This record gives sequence, C-alpha cells and structure tokens, in this order.
Amino acid sequence: MDRKDCKKIDTFARMKKIRFLIVTVVTGTAVFLTSCATETTESSREIHENLLAAHVKVVHKDTLEKTESGLYYTVLRQGSGAATTDSSMVFVKETVRDLNYNLRGSTEEDIAHQLGMFSYEDAYIPLLWYMDQYSIMIGLEEMLQQMREGEVRRIWLPYWLSAYAEGGTSENSVTMVYDLELVKVVDDIISYEIDTLEAFRDRHYPGLDSLEWGFYKMTIVPGTGDSLEHATKVDAYYIGKFLNGHVFDTNVADTALKYNIYNSSSNYSELKVTLPDKEVPDDSENTETSEEGSVVEGFSKCMLDMKYGEVAICFFHSDYGYTYEGSSATSSGSYLGGGIPAYMPLFFWIYVPLEE
Repeated sequence: MDRKDCKKIDTFARMKKIRFLIVTVVTGTAVFLTSCATETTESSREIHENLLAAHVKVVHKDTLEKTESGLYYTVLRQGSGAATTDSSMVFVKETVRDLNYNLRGSTEEDIAHQLGMFSYEDAYIPLLWYMDQYSIMIGLEEMLQQMREGEVRRIWLPYWLSAYAEGGTSENSVTMVYDLELVKVVDDIISYEIDTLEAFRDRHYPGLDSLEWGFYKMTIVPGTGDSLEHATKVDAYYIGKFLNGHVFDTNVADTALKYNIYNSSSNYSELKVTLPDKEVPDDSENTETSEEGSVVEGFSKCMLDMKYGEVAICFFHSDYGYTYEGSSATSSGSYLGGGIPAYMPLFFWIYVPLEE
C-alpha cells in the first residue's frame, strides 16, 4: 500500500470519528433538553401545588378536604338524593371564580345580573353532562362520583385536573374555584324526557293525548282553509320555547319585544317553511340545515296536521328536535350554557295565515 492510499484511509477514519462525536453531542443535548423540560414541567406543577397549599392554610386555616389527586373541596350543602353511576347523565349548576374569588362565569341568573352581563336570550338552566364520557373535567367528575342529588360542593380545582382526560389539554392554566350543585341524576334520558312531557301536558293541557310517541299537538284556533300538504312551501309565524317558558326564537315582533329578545337586524316576517315529501328516508336529518325554510321534524310534523288559517301548539320529544346534539348559539361571556341543549323537549306556537 502506498502513502497515498494510507492517507486516504487516515482521512476517512478521522471523518468517521468526527461524525460519531457530532451524533453523540446532539443526542446528549436532546436528552439533556428533554430532561430539563420534564423538570421544568414538574417544577411548575410543584409551584402551583405549594401555592394552593399555602392559600388553603392561610385563608381557610387548613379546614378543607383534600383528595389524592390534589383537589381541595368543602361541602356547602349535603345531598340526600340519588348517586351518580358511570352511565348517568347529570344536571348541574356551576359558578366559577378565580383564586381571588372574582366571579368568572355561572349558570345562575342572579350572578349574571351581578356581573352586569344578564341576557334574556340565555335560559339560565342546569347544564346536562355525561358521566364517564370524557366530557367533564377530571376533577369535577371526581367530585360528582362522590355526590348525591341536592349536594353543593365548593371545589379548588388545580389546572392539571381541568383536562377532560388523563394527559389531555387543561382548560385552565391556574387553580379555579367551582361551586358545583348536583341537581338531578338521570339514568334513562329517554324516559326522563317522556316524563317531563307528560308532566308539562298534565299541568297545562290536561287530557291531551299524544298523536305519536312523545309528540303532542292541539288546535287553538281552527283553520278555515285547506289542509297543508307535503312538498309545499307554506308561510308561518312561530314562537319557540323550552318547557319552562323560555323563548329561544320567534319571528313575531311583538313577542320578541315582550320577552326582550327583539333584534333590529332580524326579519320579523313569515317564515317560508318547506314541508317534507311524503316519503322521507329513515336516515334523514331531523334538525335544521342551512337550507332556507328547513325546520326541525317536530315543527313540520305539526304543520302537516294543520289547515290554512289555523293556530296550533305542539310540544315534543328531542327525537323530533335537536336530538343528542343540541344547537349551539352565542351567549353572553359569563354564561356557561347557551343555545338549545341536547335532549331538550321543545314547544312551538304556530300560525299559518290564509292563502292570498
């Protein structure tokens, strides 16, 4: 082997060694940075834990209960009703404050007034949550698992327990204080809706029979024109309500003014409703679409039992309305609800003018 070949081999060896050193340094740096990131995360949580512990000791004289997960709470009112299960749905009320006890949001109407953010468009009703469906903050679900109907707890919720699943993104970045009331435990939402509709019927329209399962209709003013037909476009005035009387929508200007939901940019004229074809596919959507004149199934079902000139009311199960999805709507910043909740029975007053 000549000197030239030896030189090439030596150069190649040195380059290989340099590459090895670079890889080693880069790998070591990555491990170091990862370690630092982990330590920083742990330190951040430890800081929050220590701050919360100090707050509890100084402000609350160590009188609060603490769970293994790091959540503090106190029972404001004992409950004696049903307990939750993994398959329950629960109606809850909640009020949220920061650690300085400034109000941040609530389902309560009086608190909305305190904040100066009350809106007649909001219903201020309990929220419907699903147990064991990753739809409740981890810490709040932990509390609900221990509570009974009627119980109210104040909860100091650390940020790491405000995610909806282990390892998920936290809703809060700091500890927040929640007043949580377990209003109702529902193990069968379908039966619960039927019971609610029957109780409403007995209270306001005693003796009225359902036309179909979960669907009620009554004529208030008989029509003098022809019966409405499938696959036609019909003008209608309407008032939409929850069964508690909250008006969520109307195209009657006087009603909008009466309930303080009038909007000058809204069009208070006849809604041109497109009634469905006689044969509707089983997999058709029940809820509103963006198509002009489309309405929920219960609305059009009520109209198809009406005549021109008739005024009628109908109320029905959510299967004829917004089902398990509900319908979102913009609400005031402090209100924790808004829109039409899932599994909400609906009431409509409908007037179909005589054909011109």
